[in-house]
Amino acid sequence: MKNFDEMKATDREFTVAGETFHWRDVRPEVLTVFEPSENGGGDANAAWRLMDDQILLFLEADELDKWRQLLERDENPVTIAQLNAILLWLMEEQTGRPTEQPSPSAPGRGKTVVTSKAG
Repeated sequence: MKNFDEMKATDREFTVAGETFHWRDVRPEVLTVFEPSENGGGDANAAWRLMDDQILLFLEADELDKWRQLLERDENPVTIAQLNAILLWLMEEQTGRPTEQPSPSAPGRGKTVVTSKAG
């Protein structure tokens, strides 16, 4: 029997700037709320707010305020690289992509079988 629950990620926490957070699964339509065209449109901070909004979708409800406070602090701030990496990791965990590398094929030519000839 195939158990599709085994596909779910088991690593449900991450640490950034000394704070640990826990994330949850979300419905697929939640992930498609953000259109690629919504990348700021001139407002320099809109792109960061968009990334923040996307990360907030995944966090447990009781950790939302902790996340917001973390992003506002000047001492040991969360960097752009960290935000990008967190969002990418959450999306990969949620969607199961990128998929694992396929197993390597055997070296050399494959074996062929002679087909029968109609008589």
